[in-house]
Amino acid sequence: MKRNGKFLASLMMAGMVVPLLGSCGSSKKSITLWVGDESTTFYQKVCNEYVAAHSDFGYSIEVKGVDTGSVAGTITADPSACADIYTVAHDNIGKLASQKCAKPITEESLVKQVNDDNPQGYLDVIYNELEGQKYLFGVPYISQALVLYYNTEKVSAEQVKTFEGLEQAAIAANAFATTLTGDDGFNFSFTVLARNAKTLATTLKLYEGGQKKNCWFQGNDEVASLRWAQRFFSNQKSGHGGQFPTDSGWETGLAQGKTLSIVGGAWHYDAAAASLGSKLGVTVLPTYTLTASDVEGLDQKDGPIAAGDVMQAGTFADCKVFMINATSAAEKYQKEQELIKYLSSRDVQNQSFKEAKNVPAYKGADIYIESIKGELDAGVYAMAKAQVKMAEYGIPQPFVTPTLNTYYYSMKGPDRYKNAILNEGGAWSTLRKVREELYTIQNIWQHGKVPGSIPEVLPAQID
Repeated sequence: MKRNGKFLASLMMAGMVVPLLGSCGSSKKSITLWVGDESTTFYQKVCNEYVAAHSDFGYSIEVKGVDTGSVAGTITADPSACADIYTVAHDNIGKLASQKCAKPITEESLVKQVNDDNPQGYLDVIYNELEGQKYLFGVPYISQALVLYYNTEKVSAEQVKTFEGLEQAAIAANAFATTLTGDDGFNFSFTVLARNAKTLATTLKLYEGGQKKNCWFQGNDEVASLRWAQRFFSNQKSGHGGQFPTDSGWETGLAQGKTLSIVGGAWHYDAAAASLGSKLGVTVLPTYTLTASDVEGLDQKDGPIAAGDVMQAGTFADCKVFMINATSAAEKYQKEQELIKYLSSRDVQNQSFKEAKNVPAYKGADIYIESIKGELDAGVYAMAKAQVKMAEYGIPQPFVTPTLNTYYYSMKGPDRYKNAILNEGGAWSTLRKVREELYTIQNIWQHGKVPGSIPEVLPAQID
């Protein structure tokens, strides 16, 4: 992302507004840092080394592990009780920035490092508005995407390439083909973001350009993918297709051979490895092939589709970022940015991957991963390669404002999509009912509510 000098100058001037955002925070003798629970030891070691090597730094650094999935809620509830620097998934940036829970990144060399090192997809979602001007609030340092963890003892290398193959293996093993690790809008990205495996085309539009109006969820490929999911998850009761999360937990299902695979992220690696041991396999998400019933009745003007089309399961390809707490003491501001620049550098990202299994966020990281293949556990190497490959089939979560995040996740869209997949009582069996549901979910994405009425002719544009 190209940034001109005037823009960078305005970023530097943002420091003038920072004191207005608060100056509480933690002890002035130390800088506190929150990272994921799985990374605490690594980052405390790296921070200790940094302080020892920089006598002029002036602060000790205290690292604490947290659940990064829930930390945004903790921060918005009371930022003054939280760390000076914290980690969140990038889709929380807009909410935290708008609620005065974060300071913008203004240090010019750090801004340049971010712009130089990160792929365009990340740059599109880490800049947010403050008082009418765009600023950088989150610094990427970990990438994450959905991959497939599977039982190599019961699923062959050929079967794992397709959901049909997984289902064949499941029938033979009297098990579920796969289990989702969650049933929210993130985990549904494997079908919502699916694309033609040959052309990588998709009709989906999800807040393109950060605009609520730029959504489209009614294309033929989305209709067909939902119908496929209905078939795949229709065996949930009999036990051979897909399964939603259960009370017993996917870890138990994997360990006991009751499920042959899970759709999960890098943060599930340790648990999957503990469940499967030497039987652990990791690969990209499989493809699925559309049948005549999946495309029945679809008008080609709504997007070319045919029985036999192969769809590649998709993912949100995201990053975790460092952010600076708005209530952190003003005198720490420059040193915090200095520390973030170091912790998000390529060298430390590489070290974090080797020692803590955190896949780097910078563009071209695959070259480094390949270069140290011989030093890695086979499962870690497979996980990293699969995640990097999945980034080709996905997009970063485009929720650059708190409104977009809320509309997508918290206004019952995921619940409606799950109900349509489960199709209890056949309520979503007809093409009309499927189209109505996709129209309704798109309306929720754009307006945060169920539409008052649905047009007679579908698909239909939503203003």
